[in-house]
Amino acid sequence: MKLIKMFPLIVLFPTSFALAKLQVVTTTTDMRALVEVVGGDKVEVMSIAKGTQDPHQIEAKPSFMVHMRNADLVVSQGLELETAWLLPLIQGARNPKIQQGTKGFLEIGEGIDPIEVPKGDVTRAEGDVHPGGNPHFQLDPIRMGKAATIVANQLAELDPSNGEFYKNKARDYDKHMQEKTAEWKKRLEKTGIKEIVTYHKTLSYFLNRFDIKNAVQLEPKPGIPPTASHLLDVISQMKKRNIHLVLIENYFADDVSDKLKQGVPGVVVERIPVSVDGDKDVPTTEALIENLVKNFEAAVK
Repeated sequence: MKLIKMFPLIVLFPTSFALAKLQVVTTTTDMRALVEVVGGDKVEVMSIAKGTQDPHQIEAKPSFMVHMRNADLVVSQGLELETAWLLPLIQGARNPKIQQGTKGFLEIGEGIDPIEVPKGDVTRAEGDVHPGGNPHFQLDPIRMGKAATIVANQLAELDPSNGEFYKNKARDYDKHMQEKTAEWKKRLEKTGIKEIVTYHKTLSYFLNRFDIKNAVQLEPKPGIPPTASHLLDVISQMKKRNIHLVLIENYFADDVSDKLKQGVPGVVVERIPVSVDGDKDVPTTEALIENLVKNFEAAVK
């Protein structure tokens, strides 16, 4: 009788299970950069809007739904910034994990103490006004530090085994941004600039953080392009208020610079990125804010 030699059965399990990264889709590059800071090598992140695009005006493409189909988490700035296009994408993705009301859907805006919250009823006659407040908090380093904690808590809920990792990263980031804020504040105070004009209210959080006024915008109402009569009023206000710096968000058309320079002698008009990747030199939130501070410094040289 022939004996059959028995070998122990070895079953190889793929290690990708243990190493699987959380799949995160963010609405903006600013939220992507934030998730990357907090999540490190534990996450894979892609953003829908590019840093050079107006986040109010994104087209809901089917290709975005494909990314969302396998997502564990969707992170938005919230405060109605992405309302026109985000919900159709989520519905089209047919991913139950990321529906509103689940732990796979995160809106950050409500948790960071919004500013410019309108009082009373809001109508379209007032322009593109957000009932929950201004959603452009990405330029406030202190609020971004707070947003890091919000992201860390959500990632920890989805991935408890790495919970402390996320929370430690958020704490480090928050501390670093507080330190940078103190440095930026001193540099901005040194410029002596107390008030500027912007195109939209994208810089409100930044200016509010550093005590710089922004009572005049090139838009007559939010979302409405400058008119000839409003531009004349802006020029008049700039002379009266002694404003000599205009910053135009670089995803808006710049067709008013010459008129401003003609109307206000010595005015400095610059187009600036206001989101991560809005320019090749601003790959992170810190670099984005640093670039903004440098624009103030350059305006007085």
